Amino acid sequence: MIFHELSFDFYKDNSHLKEVLDKDSTGNFKDKGRGYAVLLVEVKGCKFAIPLRSTMHIGHKFNFTTRIYKADNGRKVRHGLDYSKAVIITSDVHLKTDLFKLKLKSDYVKIDNKEAKIYSDFEKILDKYILAVKNDDKNILKEFRFSTLQNYHLELGLIPKEAS
Repeated sequence: MIFHELSFDFYKDNSHLKEVLDKDSTGNFKDKGRGYAVLLVEVKGCKFAIPLRSTMHIGHKFNFTTRIYKADNGRKVRHGLDYSKAVIITSDVHLKTDLFKLKLKSDYVKIDNKEAKIYSDFEKILDKYILAVKNDDKNILKEFRFSTLQNYHLELGLIPKEAS
């Protein structure tokens, strides 16, 4: 299992994306001076990059948690893969050539040991989203209002190719 980092070309070529990580309130990508690891998974004929995040904002169920701890301010911090911020990689230039080394080996081991579960869980989330869009299920779609999946209706077969 290998972790990568998104390249500048990814951000340049995907400025139109909604709800993607590292966008500021004006809709522009901001360089935070650090990247984050992404795990590549192939599901439904697409290559998805699922980011590994350490944040208090993974408060939803669309994640694979590697650890939970309390920050200095006493707030709970969840660390893990955030399925809701997965992006589709359409070109190898969208990934940096250097592999991303995780700070903690324990994160790598936990993800590596559950790789099949991660693929399965992510595919179930995709299926749930696709079905909700097809059925226009507003209740389920509320769960996905901050998901990057809204960017990929064409790739997920929710829009006919000739309509795009």
